Amino acid sequence: MTPAAAEIEPPRGQSRTRMSEAERSRVLREAAEAVFLRQGYAATNMDEVARQAGMSKRTLYQHYPSKSALFEAVMRDCLEPLTLPAADGQDLRASLCTLLETATRHLLAPRQMAIFRIVISEAHRAPELADAFHCAGPGHGANAMQRRLQVEIDAGRLKLDDAHAAAKLLYGMVLGPRHMMVMLGLQAEPDEAELAMLVRRAVDVFMDGALIRAG
Repeated sequence: MTPAAAEIEPPRGQSRTRMSEAERSRVLREAAEAVFLRQGYAATNMDEVARQAGMSKRTLYQHYPSKSALFEAVMRDCLEPLTLPAADGQDLRASLCTLLETATRHLLAPRQMAIFRIVISEAHRAPELADAFHCAGPGHGANAMQRRLQVEIDAGRLKLDDAHAAAKLLYGMVLGPRHMMVMLGLQAEPDEAELAMLVRRAVDVFMDGALIRAG
């Protein structure tokens, strides 16, 4: 088998399909996510993930050497939109609004909520879940918000010295306790109008306190 492509066993009566390593890895992550959400982290085993993906356990381990590594990969997929930059050409206020709306909408969506519930409910029995969450999120590098703020700090347009702390502040003003309330099923995720209002208010407060004004 070449490293560039692989065959998976098809259902009986269907022909084999060749897929790239990247595609095979994606199929494995999607299968793992389905099993994690159905059974929880502790009850999931690699055999079940391999069956869900229609691949061998050996193939699974070639891509992901442990269950925690597999969960970390699922978490990275979950958090990936937070790393995407805002549209080019936007001024700071518009850029922050775009990034906050995109991130908040994504983090409060049912899929992400379900994955976060696994981390919260099972981390005390499986400490590697917290490590996987950290590696996929904060430990994976600066997110798009941090990078955008750092540009402004370096240019002398914001009176801040820590882009990471500033990004956390902005996310906290919009998400705040709402994230936990939605996760617990005690509150619905905000609609588009409410989310836009929350983001505008947070960005207004932030800009009023952090922006260096000419003169």
